[in-house]
Amino acid sequence: MGDVSVLSHEYKTASDLSQALNDALIVLKRTHWSLPGATDISAEALGSARVTLANLVGALAQLLRASTGDQSAQQVPSGTQVSGGLVSRLREEHTGDLAYFLDDLSTLGAKLSERSASLTDADLALLDELATAADAETSNVFRRLMRK
Repeated sequence: MGDVSVLSHEYKTASDLSQALNDALIVLKRTHWSLPGATDISAEALGSARVTLANLVGALAQLLRASTGDQSAQQVPSGTQVSGGLVSRLREEHTGDLAYFLDDLSTLGAKLSERSASLTDADLALLDELATAADAETSNVFRRLMRK
């Protein structure tokens, strides 16, 4: 596979992840803060957004654990594609507090998996951080692709 093909695949993966993360986060924010359109969101759509985010948060946590050499890291759920660049970006951003960040991700993933658990503003801030990192990684890959 040529450089352009690899970058194109990496961009699609990063872009799809960023889009899924942002779409699900918008649903959660609308319902959490009772924003316009919140009443139009069905329980099924909210549940689907929570599952999507739980899978993404869980996959990121597992990949971050594995990148530290943690032998207890499990397999990432199938169907969840996370770019290595995003994992590297998050690992670099949380160099000094990676253990705490992983704990926060695990707690958030558990809350998202439990339909009755309510999310806090801090939970949404953590999801915002993940969305920002995913967007930045997508932009980074796009710029590299355009230089080729």
